[in-house]
Amino acid sequence: MTQDASGTPMTNIRKPWIRRHPILTAFLFLLLILIAYILLRPYFSTFDRSEQGHLGYSMPSRNGEYVAEIYGVPYGGAGAGGVTMWVDVRSTGSGSAGADASFVKTIYRAEFRGANHLEWENEKTLRIENRNEYNDDSVTLNIDEDIYDGWNFACKSLRMKGEYVRCLSPEKQ
Repeated sequence: MTQDASGTPMTNIRKPWIRRHPILTAFLFLLLILIAYILLRPYFSTFDRSEQGHLGYSMPSRNGEYVAEIYGVPYGGAGAGGVTMWVDVRSTGSGSAGADASFVKTIYRAEFRGANHLEWENEKTLRIENRNEYNDDSVTLNIDEDIYDGWNFACKSLRMKGEYVRCLSPEKQ
């Protein structure tokens, strides 16, 4: 404690650190939000392309009950961009099981590799080929139970747990 000229004691009242450094506080708060977003994003991810992309190829199943469709969705910019490959399975409503014609399910998401192909192995099993000389994201999926996510976000997602029985990713194959 110090005393002023009249001899009365004076106390030094300092502002809290947050009030003395508002710009630094705001920057650290925004940095904390960004880090939380990056760390938590996989756990709240959905397997939804939101009707984006262009239909590249479609293949009807052997009995015509389903149609598998490949979509390409561009991301990023000119230098660091690319294309995400999505595969949707859509019901035509003409099958023996009488499936709903509005049924659409996304079962595959990965980086577009260059050579892609769809092939129905049977009525519920779809072979998806997506490869180049360096990477191969080809997989065989049961359309009722399996999904494949090349980024592994859907496999970690808490929102997607009831949407599949088996989730495949590059690490789990």
